[in-house]
Amino acid sequence: MRRAFVLTGLAAHLIALALLLPAAVTAQPADEATFIIPASDGYGVAECLATGDDCAAGVAQAWCTAQGYARATHFGVVDRREATGSLKEEVAVTSRRGAPSVSITCSVAP
Repeated sequence: MRRAFVLTGLAAHLIALALLLPAAVTAQPADEATFIIPASDGYGVAECLATGDDCAAGVAQAWCTAQGYARATHFGVVDRREATGSLKEEVAVTSRRGAPSVSITCSVAP
């Protein structure tokens, strides 16, 4: 009788551990993600990427690294049609000052 209680208790603990263990695993970023960054973000990311200056690749790489990705695969000015299909033709993806938003696509693979 006592052995049955011990085995039942052990089985319950193992089941609880098996159910709770997957919840403790940290989430990994998706293989690839695209971030839309407004020109008015305050960090100067859009100014560098929108103009195509020499700093663009470095800024895009730093952004991806800060988000947990290995490298930047693509970056540039956002085309209104890529951002959303619900905007009217005359509406552009711009900030308050009229500067275009930019996108950075990051990848987990090096």
